[in-house]
Amino acid sequence: MFTDFHSSRFQYTFGPHPPTVRIEPKSTLRVTCPDSDGAFSDLRVLGPDQQQTDPDMDILQANPLAGPIHIEGARRGDVLAVTIDEVELDRRKGQTWLGPGHGLLPEHLVAPRGDGSAGPDPVVPRQMYHWDIDPQAGIATVTNPLGDVPIVIRLDPFVGCIGVCPKSGQAISSLHSGSFGGNLDLPLVRPGTTVFLPIFHDGALLLLGDVHAAQGHGEIIGGGIETSGKIICTVDVFKKQAITAGRIWDGKRLWAIMAGCARPCGWRIRTCSTGSLRLESSIALTFTISSARQPIWYRATCSSHRTRWQLEFGTMICRPRCVRS
Repeated sequence: MFTDFHSSRFQYTFGPHPPTVRIEPKSTLRVTCPDSDGAFSDLRVLGPDQQQTDPDMDILQANPLAGPIHIEGARRGDVLAVTIDEVELDRRKGQTWLGPGHGLLPEHLVAPRGDGSAGPDPVVPRQMYHWDIDPQAGIATVTNPLGDVPIVIRLDPFVGCIGVCPKSGQAISSLHSGSFGGNLDLPLVRPGTTVFLPIFHDGALLLLGDVHAAQGHGEIIGGGIETSGKIICTVDVFKKQAITAGRIWDGKRLWAIMAGCARPCGWRIRTCSTGSLRLESSIALTFTISSARQPIWYRATCSSHRTRWQLEFGTMICRPRCVRS
């Protein structure tokens, strides 16, 4: 059984905001989330009284986040475990923006020529793709393709943003990520996975949102299939099992999340591999970098007591095998 949670206000930052609900560990919630533009299933958009405001600063209206959710008994140094039980897509429409300079897209693309060489294509087109989402068939179809080739993909709904109050108690835009979680945009955060986050402040102050019907790894064009939905999740607390950055358990392997585009890669590797859950003693880790500006995959395997590295860089997906120590 779950409890429906309709946030009275949606935040555009992860931070020390007053909680909108208090729950006990092991509680299951069904969280209503608008899309990244603040539109619900009936296309009603967030009103001014539902949006985060601050008289002392301008706030970028980024991904709207439900919460904060205060978990009773959660203390600094504990670990928050959020199991994604289900992501319900509650409307048949979605959108994806394509444009030069959006995400990692340059002004021009490079296309192969007939002689085998490569040359610059025209400027990346500006296009808001509209999708018809069919949950029963499990597919999404572009209704306004640029060419004659139909675009149909399988649905793979997941949670784009999930995080707690950052370590120093600052407010960080929901476009960014870090040791607190944030705008991870990892399709790994799908139903059946558990996200582990370090707790830096009492109550954890969990925030989540940014539902995607499907997306490639890292959101390299700056967007997935943006839509609204309901996230059913179960929240629990592990006492005194501190970690320094997020983890994702998908039932087969434990992923350590490297995030924060302002930090060098080496620093992120050290940070995400510091601290351990008991689960890590027998299962190798796979590290990923994910941020709004640097969706790059880095793979490494290690054990808890002796470390060995396997490096693999790329901009798309890697399919590492679980390495047991």
